[in-house]
Amino acid sequence: MIIMLDQMEHPQLSVLQREFRWRLSSIPLLDDYIYFMDGQPVQEVIKSVIQEYKTSVVPEISNFRKCINHGDFNNLNILVQPDESNGYRISGILDFGDMNSGYYIYELAITIMYMMVDHPKPIEVGGPILAGWESVIPLNEAERNALYVLVLSRFCQSLVFAQYSMTLDPENEEYLMNTSKTGIVILGHLWELGKEQVERMWFQNAAQFHEELRRK
Repeated sequence: MIIMLDQMEHPQLSVLQREFRWRLSSIPLLDDYIYFMDGQPVQEVIKSVIQEYKTSVVPEISNFRKCINHGDFNNLNILVQPDESNGYRISGILDFGDMNSGYYIYELAITIMYMMVDHPKPIEVGGPILAGWESVIPLNEAERNALYVLVLSRFCQSLVFAQYSMTLDPENEEYLMNTSKTGIVILGHLWELGKEQVERMWFQNAAQFHEELRRK
């Protein structure tokens, strides 16, 4: 998908160079919404992630490779159908309303985050996705180093903006809080494990996955 988006040609593509709160470049804007998490223990984790983003990601953004981001690649926006091996294959992708000019690493981080939400072993999700991604678009050093913080940053966006949206549309709680049900737990666990341990798990699992595919 990301390769196809990069091949898009349209005289109005410049409209994708927009600022809105769901962009991963907009993490500092969470400072204006963090009070919606008052009273929740996860608020301190979110504050720490925002600070980590400012200190470790922002200085490296110029080293990220640009692309067009779908911006909301989650399980609710993926259509699948049975394939010949009794499994499933992706047959369609929905909801391009958050498309924007961004970076490859943003799309990867968003994908990993959302695929973790409904997985029984969320921490293990990063390895296979990373292996598939790097088989097409290998990460550079700056992108690899930012991945952990960007995944956590997307969790923070989802949790904070869900709480904010609840104040505007309380009747839509089930949908708005869909990610929050498990997102708070996963974010806390990722933060507790720390960058070094999570990255080691993801990149080692990705390497093992590559090796297994090579042997087949």
